[in-house]
Formats: sequence, C-alpha cells, structure tokens
Amino acid sequence: MIHHQYCKLVASGSFSCILLLSGSAFAYGEKDAIRDCEKRIRNEYKLSDLRDANARQIMDMEHHYQVKGQTKIDGKKYPWSCEVKKRHVTTVDYSGPEPEGIGTAEKLAIGAAAAIAVGAAASALSKDKAPPQATETLAPPEIRTRSSGAMEVLMPNGCSVLYNDIGLREQHGSSCTQQDLKSAEKAMTAHLNESKSR
Repeated sequence: MIHHQYCKLVASGSFSCILLLSGSAFAYGEKDAIRDCEKRIRNEYKLSDLRDANARQIMDMEHHYQVKGQTKIDGKKYPWSCEVKKRHVTTVDYSGPEPEGIGTAEKLAIGAAAAIAVGAAASALSKDKAPPQATETLAPPEIRTRSSGAMEVLMPNGCSVLYNDIGLREQHGSSCTQQDLKSAEKAMTAHLNESKSR
C-alpha cells in the first residue's frame, strides 16, 4: 500500500516505481542456488545424473548458500558440493569417478557392427571398382559474440550452440548431433584461449 502511494507521487511509469513494485521478482532462494550449482556441476564435470540436492543458507551475507547433492555413476552414488555467494557460484567440488558414457559391452557391440560395415563397404567397392568420391571439406565453425556477452557457435550444417559469457554451454539447437556439440566445444575452447592471449 505504501509503495502504491509513493508511486502516485512519482511520475507515472517511472523507473523507481517499477523497482519498488517488482522487488519480489528479483528474489533468490534455495531452489535458485541448487539450479545454478547443478548447471555448473554438469558443465564442469560432465555429470548428468544429479540427485538429492539440498541447499542451506548461511546467514553471514545476503544470498550465501552451501549446496550438496549426489550423482549416480555405474549404480553407485558419489557426493558433490557447491557454494553460492551473492547469486554466483564460487566453488564446486566433486572427487568421484568421471562418467564413462557407454559400457564395455556396448562398446564391443559397436566395434563389431563397425567391422561388419567396413567389410560390406569394401566388398561393394571391389565389385563396382568405381573411384572413391572426393570428400567435401566443411568450413570451420563461426563464433559470434552477442551484446550481452553470450557467444553463439554456428556450425556449417546449421547447428547453433549458445554459451554464456564465461564459456559454459547453455543451450543448443535440436538439429545438433553429439559430434556437433564436441566440435562446438572445441571451437569455443580455442576462441576463449585466443581471447586470453590477446
């Protein structure tokens, strides 16, 4: 009520009035701290199965949280922790194993399928005796920096990958393959290293 009366005194549509009325829109709580920590853990340690996260606010300063959770790798749970100060992740800690991706049985099956495919291709080539086609060289990824500081990696095939201002991947187009994401990551790392050396 007091805010509304103050806004009537200030010129209509003024910025100070908007700030008074929308203070709750800028609230930051435990869920936000968990979200920010999980995002950083995923990006920094390449973990995907995060669970049981909880945050505890530390009252020494505004927006200071300790977040703890677990990740599950090969059926076992490993702890991770994170600290948020003034809405920014300041530290993350994980000392468990790196995720391996696919298991040994799957790798063997893929290897066997690849060997069969190579054999079939060689057999077909020897029958046709046609000269191999020249492979087309793709252009390197293009990196564009937005006014917000975010960076976008554009792949030659149309895949677009968006990174925040410190180089953490935020989103990617639905047409992007895992190979596109790896190439974009490599291009972004090279871009950031080049920027640091300037």
